[in-house]
Amino acid sequence: MEFRVSPAPFQRGKRTTLQIMLELSAVLLVVLGVSIAFHFIKGGIDLGVKAIIIVVTSLLTGLLTDVACALIFKKFKIKEILDYVLHSYTYVTALIFAMTLTAGTSVYAVIVGMVFATVLGKVIFGGFGQNVVNPAAIGRAFVGLSFGALVSTVPGVSGTVDIVTGGTVTSSINWITGAIPSGFTIKDLFFGNYIGALGETFSFILIPAGIYLMVRKIIDYRICLSYVLSVFVMTFILGFVLKVSFPLTYAVTHLVAGGLLFGAVFMLTDPVTSPTSQLGKIIFGIGAAFFTVLIRVFGSLPEGVVFSILLMNLITPIISNFVKGQTHTNLVKKYAVIAVLFVVCLAILCGISLIKVGV
Repeated sequence: MEFRVSPAPFQRGKRTTLQIMLELSAVLLVVLGVSIAFHFIKGGIDLGVKAIIIVVTSLLTGLLTDVACALIFKKFKIKEILDYVLHSYTYVTALIFAMTLTAGTSVYAVIVGMVFATVLGKVIFGGFGQNVVNPAAIGRAFVGLSFGALVSTVPGVSGTVDIVTGGTVTSSINWITGAIPSGFTIKDLFFGNYIGALGETFSFILIPAGIYLMVRKIIDYRICLSYVLSVFVMTFILGFVLKVSFPLTYAVTHLVAGGLLFGAVFMLTDPVTSPTSQLGKIIFGIGAAFFTVLIRVFGSLPEGVVFSILLMNLITPIISNFVKGQTHTNLVKKYAVIAVLFVVCLAILCGISLIKVGV
């Protein structure tokens, strides 16, 4: 009898990992196509071209980095190099990474960030399937924290900001009061009527994209839904504690502004860096929601999605160990764990809120 050991993710079904990644890339390209078209319409030819340059630069950098890594690993034959490039799936990372950036991002920052995402986010751990954190997320965090000086504002569009502070509207929202920048409405946020990161602004596209991927079982609905619903409920209750004018509007704003939906659909659900058990996935989503709200509302950064993903990626081994051996048994215990975790997270947020508002 022969036993084969291979890294995650594991897929039960007829579809191969390559087929799944190609289908995921196709959905990403649909969202990206809408975004680029919007940049041309909203910002003119100059802004549209800059958006395309960001994407092309990211893809080419990922490709060349993969080729260089293949050569370092002594894969000198053309077939070996092509096989390495095709099955490292760096093109997926490159698309996601590019879509977390604004069109005003320096090309140099894109190159350095993508190299960092590929080498230190994935290759250093042994390649695809063995990385500890989401490569695109670590690349985005690295660029945002280290290369702010190389990022320019989006030209010709009012109220724009740079990549360090996040999307245009996200950076201008007061997460304590829930005040949206003057001239914007929830409708604008939902339909993406503002310039932000290439993949974050179009909620009306991201929602059906997420549903499609969940129905196709390319992403797990447990992670996505537990994250989005947790953010909604936490911020809705938090709205009352913070005494915002409209708690429901405040909660919806959290969902449709910034990169929350993009992160929920394309980054948080990465099967390599998230738990494999059903209970673990729900815990993972609730934890990510907690950190997102914590960073957004009480941190110095207006956007907490990427950092919440990275934090939960690092906690994944602890979650997996905690739920080890639990499958379809002890349902009452599972629901109790989920309820207690959610209540604890909500209590911490409310406690900080009460201190913040001076109660």
